[in-house]
Amino acid sequence: MTDDKPGLSENALHPERQHARTRIDEPYAAAAKLIQVSAGSFRFEVRDLYFERGRHTAIIGPNGAGKSTLIEALLGFRQAHLEGAQILGVPAARFLQSTRHRKRLGVQLQRVEYEDSSNVREILDLHLALYGKQDPQVAQALDIEALRTLPYRALSRGQKQRLDLFVALAHHPEIAILDEPFTGLDRAYIERVAHLLRYELADLTIIMICHSVEELDTASDVVWVCNGGVEYRGDKEALKNRLVGAFHAYLQLDDRDQINAIYQQLEREGATLRLSRPSSNEISVYGTQELDRSIRTLIGHVAFQHFEFGPTHYRDMLHLCAQGEQHV
Repeated sequence: MTDDKPGLSENALHPERQHARTRIDEPYAAAAKLIQVSAGSFRFEVRDLYFERGRHTAIIGPNGAGKSTLIEALLGFRQAHLEGAQILGVPAARFLQSTRHRKRLGVQLQRVEYEDSSNVREILDLHLALYGKQDPQVAQALDIEALRTLPYRALSRGQKQRLDLFVALAHHPEIAILDEPFTGLDRAYIERVAHLLRYELADLTIIMICHSVEELDTASDVVWVCNGGVEYRGDKEALKNRLVGAFHAYLQLDDRDQINAIYQQLEREGATLRLSRPSSNEISVYGTQELDRSIRTLIGHVAFQHFEFGPTHYRDMLHLCAQGEQHV
């Protein structure tokens, strides 16, 4: 059960709607006035979507909500109705038909496969022939030389992911599309790629389908896909503040009357943003920093069976968005 707090305007929750008409014609890294996809019972529609140049944008949301659909439609990999779609200032259809323009793009998708008879050396040589450059910092971060002599069929999932990321990033594209880039990587390579994205490739425009908090940590902006559309597009910290605030507390108490009274008290708190009952004897509350004082007062006067409290994290926002909960 989730109770909603009043006071957030529609424009506050959906800032992309407020400025879209005046901003959509500016030279964004990618933009579309309309994306519509229909496949069986699935319907997906986004209006006035844009991605800022030089920003790292994480696309987040529930499984099956349309995250991959959005990217595949924009890139022409999925049949869709597009209006006003452009990539790097070029109409999307013309961009994707042009070898010259496609060199400005880097793509890592989950379903890419090479012939089993291929070896990594051939794939790397082909990449170099197509793009004319390979950044040694990208190669070092992904330890690509350790893969060079291997046949493609011998690669593990994590090794294939490293190769795919190299192919997407080594030529320093103007815009890179990454689909859950940390999937399959062990902890050491997750840290290496995260560092690569934050620092060596900080100036690139990156659009990333995001599954983990480590991926989200490398992004500055988010696009929240939910229920067949986009619920939010904008600054990551702003969405976190609106959804989960700065403070979270979990309280557990077996006294039913007392926990009901505490719930009602927190419901009236102006600092409360989200309030729920995971079970009859539990309370989960998110709010602004001012909620900290109220929770500390409660803990000083009530004998809770269990309690946890502290600052919120991006994982809280990611978890909430993955559940598809829109109302805040």
